[in-house]
Amino acid sequence: MNGSWRTRQNGAPRSGAPRLVACLLPVLILCAVFIAQTAQACSFHFYKPERSVIDRVLDSDTLAIARPHPDSPFSFQIVEVLRGAENGVAIRELVNSQIRARLAANPDDGVLFVFDQETNVWQSIAYLSGDYRQVVDFALAHEEAWRTEYTPDRLALFAGLQTHPEPALRQLALLEIDKAPYDMLRGIELQIPAEKLLAELWKIEGYPYQSIRILLLGLSDDDAARREIRAFIARAPDRERSRNLGAFATALVEIDGDAGIALLDREILSDPRQSRDNVEQVVEALAIHSGVGAPGMAASIAATLDRLVALRPDTAALIARQFGSRQNWTQADRLAPLVAERRLTAASDLMTVAVYLAQARDAHAAPPTGTGMGD
Repeated sequence: MNGSWRTRQNGAPRSGAPRLVACLLPVLILCAVFIAQTAQACSFHFYKPERSVIDRVLDSDTLAIARPHPDSPFSFQIVEVLRGAENGVAIRELVNSQIRARLAANPDDGVLFVFDQETNVWQSIAYLSGDYRQVVDFALAHEEAWRTEYTPDRLALFAGLQTHPEPALRQLALLEIDKAPYDMLRGIELQIPAEKLLAELWKIEGYPYQSIRILLLGLSDDDAARREIRAFIARAPDRERSRNLGAFATALVEIDGDAGIALLDREILSDPRQSRDNVEQVVEALAIHSGVGAPGMAASIAATLDRLVALRPDTAALIARQFGSRQNWTQADRLAPLVAERRLTAASDLMTVAVYLAQARDAHAAPPTGTGMGD
């Protein structure tokens, strides 16, 4: 796009966008967290990974392991406190026959409990086999780093459990891998065969893991996976809201590159009948690949988004939300004219774009890191 979103090409200040942002500044301060705290790359806008056992371990103040009480085999007794202190509150949950038999056969195993401060109740969250206990211990050893960001060692741990013989650990691995930013996910060594991912893809019990299975299929280099991904995209335009379209669109761009972007543009973005839900999921896929794709792909994404905002100015808010959530400020030049020219008619859309522009301006004005005194 010509010129800068901050100033006109001839150097005269734009009168519209900065003035509007300034007028909205008190509200923007309150709303700034909207973009900054949005989910990470693989937590799609219309889908959020379930909280895993590891999330609950990291968030808990009191964590303990229990086994059946020797004098009351249907009752649990705490045998080890992993975090916090034993609080004297009895575990109300009863030991069912399946767990009791398994624990009897494995005297070193236990059941992991967290204490809910609000309800004053212990809640079981996992059966701890020897391998599962090692995973929990590893998480506790890295809890400080893991609470603030999704780290490479967290992904490496769970990537290594993709084909673990214990079903609970395989499921945990999928939930945890699902939380990884897409640029990290692309570096994973896929161990699950594509045919297994496909076999589990549409099962009702597999819905919590559907999004990550789709992304892994896109990384699998498998012909059957490609056919499944393309077939879903072909069906999507006929649905007002296609669940997991974002994951399928991301996988399509992964396997087909610029051709995949062109297909999404033709079938979804250029169709004025498509719902905002569907459009935003495709925009999210483009935002994801904008940060990780080849340099040539950026030009295809830019041309596609130019056509989109020309056709549907209201989609500027979707672009701002999805690129902003990834701290990607490359859309400022594209979106600022829509504010200056008053082409956004909905207050919520205007607010979303204004927040993005304010944050983009601040990011541009911030001094580069690593060059200050003392470095």
